[in-house]
Amino acid sequence: MSPERVEFVERRNLHTDDPRSAAAVMDATAQKSARCRQPAYHFIVTFDPDDAAAGKVTPELKRRVAQQVIERMGLTEHQLLVYSHTDTDHPHLHFLVNRVHPTKHIAYDRHQDGRRLTGIVQELAREHGLNILRNREYERQLGREVLEDFGPAPTDAEYWRARREEREAQRPFEKAAVTDLRRRLKDDFIRARDWDDLAERLAAKGITMERKGQGLVLTDGERFAKLSDMGKGVRFHVLEERYGESFDDHMARRAARVAERERGKENRAPDTSGMAPAERRTVEGMFDEEPDRGSAEAAVRRFDHADMEFRYWSQIEASYRSAAGKVRYAERQQAFNEKQVHRDEAWLGKRSRSLDEILVKVYRDAAKARAIWDDLEEKFGIRDAERMIEKDPFILGAVRGIRLGDTRTADRREAKRYFRYIVERRQRWRDAKNRLEHTRAEIERARQRVKLAVREYELLQHVAGSPQMLRETMLEKIKARARALSRVTERAIERSRLADDRREQLHRAWRVAKEKRLERERKRERGRAFGLDLDLFDKY
Repeated sequence: MSPERVEFVERRNLHTDDPRSAAAVMDATAQKSARCRQPAYHFIVTFDPDDAAAGKVTPELKRRVAQQVIERMGLTEHQLLVYSHTDTDHPHLHFLVNRVHPTKHIAYDRHQDGRRLTGIVQELAREHGLNILRNREYERQLGREVLEDFGPAPTDAEYWRARREEREAQRPFEKAAVTDLRRRLKDDFIRARDWDDLAERLAAKGITMERKGQGLVLTDGERFAKLSDMGKGVRFHVLEERYGESFDDHMARRAARVAERERGKENRAPDTSGMAPAERRTVEGMFDEEPDRGSAEAAVRRFDHADMEFRYWSQIEASYRSAAGKVRYAERQQAFNEKQVHRDEAWLGKRSRSLDEILVKVYRDAAKARAIWDDLEEKFGIRDAERMIEKDPFILGAVRGIRLGDTRTADRREAKRYFRYIVERRQRWRDAKNRLEHTRAEIERARQRVKLAVREYELLQHVAGSPQMLRETMLEKIKARARALSRVTERAIERSRLADDRREQLHRAWRVAKEKRLERERKRERGRAFGLDLDLFDKY
């Protein structure tokens, strides 16, 4: 690409403008943080073409805006490059930032960064008299621009959760599609005899069930709907009771079958050990091919098969996430209760001392009075013991001071004054004691939940493999699906003999893949304008 397209490149806290040298410096700085897994941070600020046509978007304005964005985002001390080029309809600035601070080696916090950037850009547009645009780069990251013709975008929470779990973010079905899905699946939920039967019925319509949070979602591979969206009678726990089996146990059995099938495939595969890489690819390719490889219908069938294989393993992966989440949640609950028990013990000690103090002010022998009170509660119950003490204070022993007729000593007057509070103090002590006992019981229950959650997770690993093996299998399925997708055409999908629902799903997947491919090309095109590979900043 011609360097004349470059309008300007600016640096902050770097000693070079060369993109590759800057990337190397950023990489060296990022290595000093062992905790930051994604130090590269890239975002774009876009200007309205109408403002550019009116001569408002000058290089000076861009530089000023860039500086203000850097300051308001709190990035003034970070290593970054800002660059712009001149041959697009939408003038924009690229910010390539190293999140790791060059001296403190602490990563910049990206929590809610998209919303903060949107607010900052809108403020600057108003300050400089410019039109306010949507934050297209942030929306592009969330898949909202690329997929805006395919229904609602993923929520911010789902997007970041998917990023943490290293998976594709799921988008919800639009309302009309949920209504149609509920209509099409109504009979399946009514007639299914067990989880296997229900899974087969849904799979025939291109729908699979996945674990999510505390419940289930239904997905067509691109979008999802909550199980509760399918009607009043369709509830997760209701289905588990009806089928007499938990969904997690069902998925463990299913994972075992799928894993066994995969092992069978491996056993049938040719032995390519000792072959050269080129020979190995040739033999494996011949083994994988089908006689009717050139048939458009066969290509669609292979894509359909590869897509469902990927979906089956996605179900297993979701079960892994759910099982791991249960373990983490149970461990957090146990840790919380173990910390809480120390606070409850301290609180009980405080309440016990408070009770002793007031008994000392009322009775001559406070320890004996407390022991008698314990015996009365054990024999007659809490409420009856309280009524007996309120009616006759001397039941707990001799009261301090002396009373002669209507005359009372100072100690007796004090004892009478404090007597009215001893039941309340006892109740507070008892509440603290009950809370401590409850917390100790919760600790034991939490330990049992941890053991159960770990046992379920280990069972899943036993039948389907370790998380690393699952990750490798998922990568293979993704690649197989991508290969199959690359060999089909839109027309072949439309003319295939698949069911209408399934054909529409494959068509949607084909269009989404096409849009994503075009978006990647647009990203590379923006980088080539500077002789810069934007992926270079994402590799570390």
